[in-house]
Amino acid sequence: MNDTGRTRPRVVGRFLEAGGQRLLIKGVSYGTFAPDASGAQFPVPERVRQDFRLMREAGLNTVRVYTVPEPSLLDCAAEHGLRVMVGVPWAQHLAFLDDQALTRRVRQDVVSAVRALGSHEAALLFALGNEIPASVVRWHGQRRIEVFLRELYDACKQASPDSVLTYVNFPPTEFLDTSCFDVCSFNVYLHREANLRAYLARLQHVAGHKPMLLAEAGADSIREGLDGQARITAMHLRVAFEEGACGAVAFAWTDEWWRGGHDVHDWAFGLVDRARLPKPALEATRQAFADAPFPAEAQRQWPRVSVVVCAYNAADTLDECLASLMAVRYPDYEVILVNDGSRDATGAIGRRYPKVRVIDIPNGGLSAARNVGMHAADGEIVAYTDADVRVDPDWLTYLVQPFLTGDYIGSGGPNVVPPDDDWVAQCVARAPGGPTHVLLDDRVAEHVPGCNMAFRRESLMAVGGFNPVYLRAGDDVDACWRLQAAGGRIGFAPSALVWHHHRSTIKAYWRQQVGYGEGETWLGAFHPEKFLRGQMLWRGHIYSPLPFVRGLSGRRMNTGVWGSAPFPSIYSNESYRLSYLVHAPIWMVASLGLLALGVLGALTGHPLTVRALTLGGLGVLMTAVRCLRFAWDTDLAGLPGIGERTPDTSRWIYRVVIAWMHFIQPLARFKGRMQGRLSPPEVLSPEHVIRRPWKAPWPTRADVRLGVRLCIGRPESRAFWSERWHAPHDILMELVGTLRAVRPAPRVAVDDGWWLDCDCSVAVGRWGWLQMLVLIEQHAEGRTLLRTTQQLRPSASGVLVVLLTLVALVVVTETVAAAYLPSAAVVLGVTLLGGALRAGWQAVRMRAVVDQALGEVCAAAEFTPLPPRQRRRADG
Repeated sequence: MNDTGRTRPRVVGRFLEAGGQRLLIKGVSYGTFAPDASGAQFPVPERVRQDFRLMREAGLNTVRVYTVPEPSLLDCAAEHGLRVMVGVPWAQHLAFLDDQALTRRVRQDVVSAVRALGSHEAALLFALGNEIPASVVRWHGQRRIEVFLRELYDACKQASPDSVLTYVNFPPTEFLDTSCFDVCSFNVYLHREANLRAYLARLQHVAGHKPMLLAEAGADSIREGLDGQARITAMHLRVAFEEGACGAVAFAWTDEWWRGGHDVHDWAFGLVDRARLPKPALEATRQAFADAPFPAEAQRQWPRVSVVVCAYNAADTLDECLASLMAVRYPDYEVILVNDGSRDATGAIGRRYPKVRVIDIPNGGLSAARNVGMHAADGEIVAYTDADVRVDPDWLTYLVQPFLTGDYIGSGGPNVVPPDDDWVAQCVARAPGGPTHVLLDDRVAEHVPGCNMAFRRESLMAVGGFNPVYLRAGDDVDACWRLQAAGGRIGFAPSALVWHHHRSTIKAYWRQQVGYGEGETWLGAFHPEKFLRGQMLWRGHIYSPLPFVRGLSGRRMNTGVWGSAPFPSIYSNESYRLSYLVHAPIWMVASLGLLALGVLGALTGHPLTVRALTLGGLGVLMTAVRCLRFAWDTDLAGLPGIGERTPDTSRWIYRVVIAWMHFIQPLARFKGRMQGRLSPPEVLSPEHVIRRPWKAPWPTRADVRLGVRLCIGRPESRAFWSERWHAPHDILMELVGTLRAVRPAPRVAVDDGWWLDCDCSVAVGRWGWLQMLVLIEQHAEGRTLLRTTQQLRPSASGVLVVLLTLVALVVVTETVAAAYLPSAAVVLGVTLLGGALRAGWQAVRMRAVVDQALGEVCAAAEFTPLPPRQRRRADG
């Protein structure tokens, strides 16, 4: 897995590669040592060669130094098959930003060091600083430090474009944004394994899509004892690799340590002592590195995995997907390709791979294809990815880990855009609305994207698999929510990385977002408790570098009294919603509508033209400015030419395209939601029971009589009796599903935990709601009494419309009262009477719909309606 040859390392996803092979950093720190007469802080060359030979024999491949070495030391490392993590020190422990001359000198010295050694074959990566003290960050302010580090990175990258750069942070300043660096490095000393695992899981989210390196870890043999040091150091290294780090560096090689102008004798972190005699920690480190990333005996216990790829006309990307799956390093897995009625060469491409089982089915949509793969799988775990995905070689290894380390029934990982995608796809990856994960904490997910997810097969089958109503999007969210509702937990594996090709045109991006909006509407039919006023409610947090997503929540920190906390507490809080009002679909539709009316008025000479143009133009301008701000704050690293003196013209094109996609995304989602409401799904229950649409009944005389009673404020009660027990949730789900299947489909709202006075409400026109409360009483021997009550309530918008109508009629009546008083009175009376009759008729018809739906549900559940006399007796 490790190649320490002469090829230059590069970052590939969450890891480093050299010569086309994964390079896990298995390192040890070296120094600092007392300076010699020339100021060099390294031992004599003979001692260096001896140390490097012992390191290589112990299975190490990396040496971390804290001062800039001479090229001869890197030559010696290369002779022994070692690479060097070069630390470039500067006055980071001082208030360096207060002295402009010092700041310039720091930048010049760091850039010179990187330029001088950047091309050396043994230079693995450069650490541009190490642990700026929290007090210095507090003095200068977080923002100034971040800007300085970003400028330092840009200058060094320009001097040596191929060099891998990092800044070594530590827990007291975890909050610093160092996402510009190629590798996220942290020094961490936690002696309890549970604490270390929890913090490394947190650091994986800090690293985002970059590699995470444990840059220092170890223990003091004076305080912990020789065996304690060996145990703790080995635990640090083993846990780092199991948690998906790209490497780990043991601190330190030798007890010989010089700091602050003198030798340190009261700490002994070395794997060898000052005379280079090995401690038990050296053998423990050798064994931990030999087992990395996972011991061989652990791999033999991993479950069999069935990888399911569902493809529809995917000939352009399928070959790359299957080739990457054939290169996966996992002991026991199969690959199933479900060809969902493709009309291109998808099936033929799959059959080129002998290890791929191809299943051809008629086109039935993504969810149906995933269910076919689930039933055909013979693995304990079923993993899903898409045909436009390239997986990491260790994808399955890390995707399976949550099943082994916790009581999870599902897992998922991140997906990123491939670096070789064209510039439009790279811009789409920086636009809102892409597939991503939502996390409840650092390990537990509320949702994982369909292109990178896995489930226990028996758990997925127990909830009925995927709902086939979702043809384009939403099935992964639906499955995650149903599994969680059944009591399961979904884990997140940050190193289970896949490269997901994004849409390559803006038109394709628009279609994707329309499909997502349609899926959201259908999700509301199955999971009403997850929606509030039509908006999806995520309980979890989205980790994303996109400015739009970051702006959805704020961040507060408690750094301890006077900034003394070694591990600051970082909290996320919801952003002020009005700040996103200009990005809401209703705002954008209203602004564009006013603008269109203004343009139309200008053509016809209407007097309200200027006002409509002003209001609409101002609304559109405010949205456009915010979209441009998001685009301006977006990191363009990875786009073609960025970092190589990209012309300003190209940068402007990238940012304008990103801003345009920020502008159209809410409109696309709005269109999709409208499509979803106009074509609601027929599958309306988690068990996938097909409900055929039924026509609203014509009211009978009894319906009219009872509807009138409702209109005058008299609630209606009904009761049903059953000889067996029924759960309230089941009855309500069936009732809601039946109501939503009526044509024309009414609006049905379900209690989402905020309403306290009803279980479900059916809209009566636009002026009111027919609210229903259901009670199920458990009687002797499992018998059940079902009681319902219905009443009419005006809606807020209905009350507002009535008031505005009355005001308008009064104004008109007063205007014409002098000459046309009788006619005005007649017009007013007829208008009010017509409105009242129409509202009454709507209430009567909706009451008939609810009554028939209730009757059908109760009949199917073997309930018997009670006559009024028995009903009153039951009430008593």
